[in-house]
Amino acid sequence: MTSLTPQEIVTMLDQHKKWLRNPKEGKQAVFKQMDLSGANFEGAKLQKSVFSGCKLSRAILRGTNFISADLFAVDLTKADLTNALLIRADLRGAELRGAKLNGANLQEADFRGGSMILAGGKTVTFGSSNLSDSDMEDVIAEKANLTGANLSGAQLANANLAYSQLSGADLSGSQMENASLLGANMENCNLENSNLNGADLSDSNLSGANIDGCELNNVNLRGANIEGLELDDQPISVKTGQELPASTPISPNLQAILERHFKWVASNGSMGERADLHDMDLSNMDLSECALSGANMRGSNLTNTNLKGSQMVMTDMSHCKLIKVNMSNTVMEGINLTRANLSEANLTGAMITAVDLKGPKGEAMGKKWPANLAAANFKGAVLKNADLTEANLIDANFIGADLTGAIMKNAIIEDTKFDPQ
Repeated sequence: MTSLTPQEIVTMLDQHKKWLRNPKEGKQAVFKQMDLSGANFEGAKLQKSVFSGCKLSRAILRGTNFISADLFAVDLTKADLTNALLIRADLRGAELRGAKLNGANLQEADFRGGSMILAGGKTVTFGSSNLSDSDMEDVIAEKANLTGANLSGAQLANANLAYSQLSGADLSGSQMENASLLGANMENCNLENSNLNGADLSDSNLSGANIDGCELNNVNLRGANIEGLELDDQPISVKTGQELPASTPISPNLQAILERHFKWVASNGSMGERADLHDMDLSNMDLSECALSGANMRGSNLTNTNLKGSQMVMTDMSHCKLIKVNMSNTVMEGINLTRANLSEANLTGAMITAVDLKGPKGEAMGKKWPANLAAANFKGAVLKNADLTEANLIDANFIGADLTGAIMKNAIIEDTKFDPQ
């Protein structure tokens, strides 16, 4: 394998950036069968680049844009791909054992096996990708093809694997708490000793799957194909009905946090205290008409929660689970909804626009902070008459969403998914 000097790599990245803007000016980055172990490509724009057969083990690839990149048979052992964009990437035969993929976007990525012709005409065949022991919490992998992939021991808590192909995959010993596997094909999948507590398996195909020793408490199996599964001996609590439970009461501790936050908002920060609600279970609560502007709610579960008419200016709701949430007529100027799951949510009349920034004394600064909806999932959501002016919608998914009357003036819609016209 050949290697490159740092100067050569920087030159290739610069030429690739020009090529993306205008193919006549720059040159596509082609790193075929090179040893780039430990290289730092953090934040690089490498969409449509070619890395087939490369060694990228232990490479720093945080936030790197690999959209539609050729990563065929790449060695990514223990590579750091945190928050990387791997949408539609060719990862057939890739080695990702022990890699960090927290928050990465793997939508429609291909992890199947394949063959490569090396110099001299020799053909090498690679099996399905190895993602064993990889860290994939909060990963987005909708419609990814993981057929036959090795995901044993993988950390997949809160992962979005909806409609993915997992037939024959090895998920034994994996941690998939609260993961979304809606509509996933898991036929003949090995789930032995895995943790699926709180997972959404509705409409999935689990025919022939091995669930020996699998934890299945509070899973949603509505509409799932469970033919051949022996559930009688499993420690399982299954949700199969359409009914919604009564609203969860607000605990005294949460009430106290909210009251301090209300004072903080009303006094412009001089009294009270900003609410820190990150990673909390706030599902099925009635928080309508609440003043939640500026609150930290990152990673929280608000499934079926009522937030109708609430004030959520510059609230951090990134990575939140907001399935079937009611956010109708909410004011969400400058909100952060990065990678949030808002499937089947009601956002009728919501204001998701930029906020005018103000100084510590409330004076206007002449700058705006747009709402951030990057890589958020709005599949099947209702956004009738919602205002998304100037919002960041890069990689957001609006497939099946009702956008009647929605305003998207000056919104950034790069790689945003809409229903075909």
